[in-house]
Amino acid sequence: MDDEGLLERARHGDREAFAELVTRHQDGLYTMALRLLGRPEDACDVVQETFMRAYVNLPRLRGGSVRGWLYRVALNAGHDVLRRGVRRPEDPLERDDGKIIDLPDPALGPDAVAEGRERARVVREALLALPADFREAVVLRDVNQLSYEEISEALRVPLGTVKSRLSRARAMLAEALRGNTAIFAVEGTH
Repeated sequence: MDDEGLLERARHGDREAFAELVTRHQDGLYTMALRLLGRPEDACDVVQETFMRAYVNLPRLRGGSVRGWLYRVALNAGHDVLRRGVRRPEDPLERDDGKIIDLPDPALGPDAVAEGRERARVVREALLALPADFREAVVLRDVNQLSYEEISEALRVPLGTVKSRLSRARAMLAEALRGNTAIFAVEGTH
């Protein structure tokens, strides 16, 4: 069943339909929130708040895509987190206790793993340095793969504004990353 059908069932009290919407969209919303906020804890809070707000406001949604609506709610929840205070991003590969979440491929070797982590850190910092409007657009498109129309709906801006923000964000990222040896390092070319 498509999202709109699940939404209609959820409006009529079908909790399983709402649970299916959560299952379908929670990973994408988490990824977006993590890329926008930089902290796994904040991303989890945003996803939880998104679905709480969505459930309470089910009767109000009319027209548009469910996906775009959920991302709009998540962006608003993310803005609330930012208003509470800016926090330093953490390395998402480590938990609070310092243990590695995703172990690297042992076949890569320690140099390649270190270079990969450095590349990820540089890109993450460049992304977090973008102004919020531009960061939101590029994350929704290039990370979450929303259509231009869904981004327009989520950000509540015209389609042309979405395209302009994406173009400018990508140019800013390219400029921030230009000349950074961590991005272009290839094993064996030290």
